[in-house]
Amino acid sequence: MTKEQNTSSEAIVEEDGGAKFQSYLNNDGIDELTPLVRKHRVSSLSLSDLSNWQNGLTKLSSSASLSNKNSSSANLKKVDSLAKLSRNSSIIRRKKKDVIDHDRVASYAFCFDIDGVILRGPNTIPEAVEAMKLLNGENKYKIKVPSIFVTNGGGKPEQQRADDLSKRLGCTITKEQIIQGHTPMKDLVGTYKNVLVVGGIGNTCRHVAESYGFKNVYIPLDIMKWNPAVSPYHDLTEEEDVCTRKVDFSKIPIDAILVFADSRNWAADQQIILELLLSKNGVMGTESKTYDEGPQIYFAHSDFIWATNYGLSRYGMGALQVSIAALYREHTGKELKVNRFGKPQKGTFKFANKVLAHWRQGVLDEHLKKLSINDPDAGDADILINEEGEEIVNQAKLESYKWSDDEDDDDDEDKEVKLNVSKIAEVGKPDKITLELPPASTVYFVGDTPESDIRFANSHDASWHSILVKTGVYQEGTEPKYKPKHLCDNVLEAVKYAIEREHQMELAEWNSVTNDENAQEPEVDNEPVKTTDWFG
Repeated sequence: MTKEQNTSSEAIVEEDGGAKFQSYLNNDGIDELTPLVRKHRVSSLSLSDLSNWQNGLTKLSSSASLSNKNSSSANLKKVDSLAKLSRNSSIIRRKKKDVIDHDRVASYAFCFDIDGVILRGPNTIPEAVEAMKLLNGENKYKIKVPSIFVTNGGGKPEQQRADDLSKRLGCTITKEQIIQGHTPMKDLVGTYKNVLVVGGIGNTCRHVAESYGFKNVYIPLDIMKWNPAVSPYHDLTEEEDVCTRKVDFSKIPIDAILVFADSRNWAADQQIILELLLSKNGVMGTESKTYDEGPQIYFAHSDFIWATNYGLSRYGMGALQVSIAALYREHTGKELKVNRFGKPQKGTFKFANKVLAHWRQGVLDEHLKKLSINDPDAGDADILINEEGEEIVNQAKLESYKWSDDEDDDDDEDKEVKLNVSKIAEVGKPDKITLELPPASTVYFVGDTPESDIRFANSHDASWHSILVKTGVYQEGTEPKYKPKHLCDNVLEAVKYAIEREHQMELAEWNSVTNDENAQEPEVDNEPVKTTDWFG
């Protein structure tokens, strides 16, 4: 009999007499997925150096004269004449370089797990602080790399987790960068009226659900207050009693069970969850004869174990799933059907992609604003000249233009240059994103758990690059079932590896189109492409 040692989203797999045990947590078909491959190449040049990031826009074709004004503190000069836009060629005149080291925003991005990568139990992993400095531009290439955090943890508001990370890491982390296991459940607000939220401490998860927009949110303590006989071996403490609300659950149907965070009372929570699953229309005290009339159940993640500062891993929400499913099957003879979020689920991957697109746009906007502030005189210029004499686009100016669909406009120098740039309507809500940036050239996902983190990064998109670190669940010397594209000691080494790797690709592309007569044109699609069309 053999056992896998570093199991998280999948229960321990045992081999006995050649027969493999199929884990309940591995019944979602993720291992059968084929990662999406892009039809179109994405440039490795930084977002702030690119001119074709909006729907294939690629050229300012008219010549420009230099202003006689002195250069600003940012050493950018204004070009006075209005340049014209064309869709099909490069706008930046570049000089060949041995290193690219001007301030810019990367075309690639990072996603980090938190527990086991940034934190271990209550402690901050020391290398994480330096890693964040590198990502924020304090590196020899002066490149700022957008990053978000995707954790299966939860049980607290995203703002609280962001504030905690900000203090620990010595930099500003916003709630818009945080995806917890239950964050994608925001999308269920319009679907269910009455929800039971399970897990976490006291009333915290109730308040989180209400902040998402759920109207009628109940917790197991409310049910235990309504009828103490529901869980006969547990008497509410004073602290628990304060959190309860007076509700008659014989008259209130529960439409959905949302397991937000790890249960603090497995016995009581399982009893209540199972009673509702076996009920008629989600009403406590009833029992369905067919066992298929109960509410839907959603889990924020499926981590079987997780790392703390204790020597051995602890059982997590995935273990609770296994326990509930086993009891349900023993009672009904049927397999329990559940809805899963968290890594490695596809729903969380899609949500993370939207959040990352929003955050990348925000980082780019901030960078462009700083350019304008550093050189107030450049605000109305169409082309700027940097300290090396290279022409670059004033992206802040371009944002004020609108694109014309009339192809004849290209032949009329007197007509207004137009660029289609849709503004993000509302900060922090990924479903409001309308701006069509190209996707990240590479997304580096750093995690400590092969069965959730590496499986997540490897399963959905071929451009995601999985990095496994040795500071969490993964035990050095074991062979993970889901193999990363790179293995590092810690998060700092992971960040250094990615920055160096990306700089080499960026430099090669930069030098492929320069003023050098011998430079070779890179193979780049010239067709305008929407972000929805990047995948085959």
